Amino acid sequence: MGDDSGKRIYIESRLWTLLTSEFLENVKSRYHYEEKDMPLLRSVAADMAGCMRRQESVYLVYDEERGAQGDSVMRGDERDDGEEQHMTATVIMTLGIGVDLLQERYQSTGRMLESYMVESIGGELLMQGYKVLSGWVQEHSRYYVTAQHFFGEDVRYPLAQMPGALARAGQTRVSCNDGFCLKPKKSVVYEIELSENQDRKGGCIEPCAVCSRREVCSVRSKEIPI
Repeated sequence: MGDDSGKRIYIESRLWTLLTSEFLENVKSRYHYEEKDMPLLRSVAADMAGCMRRQESVYLVYDEERGAQGDSVMRGDERDDGEEQHMTATVIMTLGIGVDLLQERYQSTGRMLESYMVESIGGELLMQGYKVLSGWVQEHSRYYVTAQHFFGEDVRYPLAQMPGALARAGQTRVSCNDGFCLKPKKSVVYEIELSENQDRKGGCIEPCAVCSRREVCSVRSKEIPI
């Protein structure tokens, strides 16, 4: 990577392991499926799990200048001056191109309900991915995720900045076109704020509580206070 590249960490999220019976029950409730749809929902989830293995990815990219500590930022090394540190980082998360191909295959054979199920399950997996990332940061560093900012949803993070964030990551699994559409489609790129503030009762912070889209998100968890 060149001088403009950030430090990149690959996180083995194994999101397909989240496709449990409890997860699918939540999908059924949130997206108003009926009990008779559950066998098909389980079948689609199994197809997605097979596609995601070795293809889903989560990258955390941070800037040494913003972090001020180089690699030690994410190792959680102690500072001598006792000051609380803040930093920002970019998250690149994808379920992989295989999920796109699966959805296209469903659509090309007229299986529109299965295609919609891919959309439903995929959205929920990415939501859980935010929580997995937050937990990973807390476990592997002295930092906590205190805010999430999505490109195009926050005036401080316009869509025009997203290609630059992807370029700094130096990865090849997620890209965007001139219209800022991501490929694979089941991908997300966003910025997070990190702080040493340890006032985080109950472990990992819930993603909805720190998301800049919580006021407009149609699938926001109802139990998360704002």
